[in-house]
Amino acid sequence: MARRTKEQAEQTKQALLDTALEMFSQQGISQTSLKSIAAGAEVTHGALYWHFKNRSDLVENLYYERRLPLEEVFLDQLQAARQSAVVAIKQFLLEWFDLVLGDDRYRQRWQVFHQQSGVVCPELASLSEQITEERTQWLVSLSKLVKKARKQKQIAAKPNKGKPDLLADNLLVLMYSLINTSLMTPALCKGHKQAEQVIDTYLKGVSR
Repeated sequence: MARRTKEQAEQTKQALLDTALEMFSQQGISQTSLKSIAAGAEVTHGALYWHFKNRSDLVENLYYERRLPLEEVFLDQLQAARQSAVVAIKQFLLEWFDLVLGDDRYRQRWQVFHQQSGVVCPELASLSEQITEERTQWLVSLSKLVKKARKQKQIAAKPNKGKPDLLADNLLVLMYSLINTSLMTPALCKGHKQAEQVIDTYLKGVSR
């Protein structure tokens, strides 16, 4: 009986997280009440507070439990980079794009933590270091693939000493632009095929 109760409690927690993620992505964190989240998950207000101390605790749990699994995608492409690093870069970016645009939970997480991150909101402000660190890790992954592509002489060499090397940064900017444009103005970026064309065009421009 205790085991069943524990399983039910976990189901309730996940239902609250799923409901909160959907509502936050549609309305914003500040505009969504905990009462409405409890109602949307079909649980009592008290049940919500049994799992989460307050809104900040809920948002923090949501951030950590719904992380994008980009590390796994990167490790797969790091192996593939032994054959062709520039192809691995392209596949990493495309799988990233498809992951966010093809899965409702990852799309909603992106909208909450990466589209709304500039919105003045105490819950997001308390996670600013973690969100920045997440972006930094993406940049590190891109930098490793770029380094391999340079070693294979597939893309332009590093700039002369004293000039910033912004290729990995530019790829990160490209991903933010593709994903956010697809979410906010889908008429301008029509899914995977157009994203692939944009990525191909950019990589061709930096190839040797």
